[in-house]
Amino acid sequence: MRSSVSLVCALLALSPCCLLSHVASAEPPKGTQQPAVPPASSTPPQGESPASPPSGGKDAGGSDAKPETKPETKPETRPETQSTTRPAPKPATVPGPNDVLHAAAQKDLPRRTYTIFGESFDCELCLEPTSRDIGMAARTEFPEGTAMIFVHPRPRMLNYWMKDCLIDMDIVMVDRNGVVSALHEAVREKLRTKDESLADYQARLPLYGTPTPAKYVIELPPGTIARLKPKVGQRIDIDWKPLDAIAK
Repeated sequence: MRSSVSLVCALLALSPCCLLSHVASAEPPKGTQQPAVPPASSTPPQGESPASPPSGGKDAGGSDAKPETKPETKPETRPETQSTTRPAPKPATVPGPNDVLHAAAQKDLPRRTYTIFGESFDCELCLEPTSRDIGMAARTEFPEGTAMIFVHPRPRMLNYWMKDCLIDMDIVMVDRNGVVSALHEAVREKLRTKDESLADYQARLPLYGTPTPAKYVIELPPGTIARLKPKVGQRIDIDWKPLDAIAK
């Protein structure tokens, strides 16, 4: 997705942005070449085991025996687990002859492998304005096990949108301390058509923001949030300092 600028900025001087790849520097409304990068770094409802019933009956001699009463057992609590089911992604939108794209898909972004929510992801890094602005725009697939990480120079009230995005994606917004501040399951929007102004197109795009300043944004394949079940307030175990040092 691409980072977007606040709705006001978007209408005045907004550079081409994509899905959640566009950054906005304004307060969030309602409801991505690059520098060298240094090396880096639930569940179904709880089930209950029925308590064993007390044993009783007659002894071998045939005499009546008092039922044996066993102490009550508490229901067993099963640990939360992450789902391993990966639903097949929806096919990408195919632009028609009357549709307009404002950017081409990015290539050759720097990459590093990080562990996010307990799984390893091959991450593309967006460390400067142009790559952050384009993000996942015009991409036709989001392979499982991959991610795109946006690193901003300083914490801001960020808004991302799905401009020029052909696929759905999940968005995780992270504060300066590496703590998740917002989670979004973003869906592609109808592309701009030749008879629609850029201002009208951008005005109808939903914004995906954060209630507090964020410094990092992670875009993941659609369905990742539903499968791994991360929570707001959860810490992401990535060493952000080397990336902060080179982000522009």
